[in-house]
Amino acid sequence: MWNSIRGVVSHIGVEVLYLENGGMEWEIEASSSTLAKLPRDGREVRIYTYLQHKEDMMKLYGFASMAEKRLFISLISVSGVGPKLALKILSGMKPDDFIAALDREDVDDLSRIPGMGKKTAQKIILQLRGKLISDEDAPLSSDKGGELVEALAAMGFDKKSAARSVARILEAPAVSKLSGQARDQEIMRLAIVDLSSAG
Repeated sequence: MWNSIRGVVSHIGVEVLYLENGGMEWEIEASSSTLAKLPRDGREVRIYTYLQHKEDMMKLYGFASMAEKRLFISLISVSGVGPKLALKILSGMKPDDFIAALDREDVDDLSRIPGMGKKTAQKIILQLRGKLISDEDAPLSSDKGGELVEALAAMGFDKKSAARSVARILEAPAVSKLSGQARDQEIMRLAIVDLSSAG
């Protein structure tokens, strides 16, 4: 519903922050890594948000970066991983480091995060490995590039490989001369060829 909220931080607690915006004060749960990045001097900040809506309650979760928000949403899609554990994971490891550990299938590294045992780490690896993109691998200069990567992932290609392939293709002079639907179709065609030959 909301991608982000801009406002002034009025209070920072152990796992929560209060953000003043337009006469309203929002209560936002956040990881310790997000809370540590927030200024305490009355400057305006932008917090990326995720609203959890259940029959009996609504909770707003906040993130200092889109990378944290993306990882949070992916984590809570795993059976048995709720928002509380997802925030502990974000508190215990940077998104890029977490994704790297996933790709290595490093159960020991992941299970060092407080609150996460080996069984949960294995479940997360099984469900999310190859489906997440770190900021380092995110090559996309436009939303359209992101849509193409998602389309390739839906076709069964590894998301990280798809992102790298689309990034290379976006830089190709022949592609940059095209526009609109013709450009998207050519990027998809070249990416499918590239990813199929790599597989």
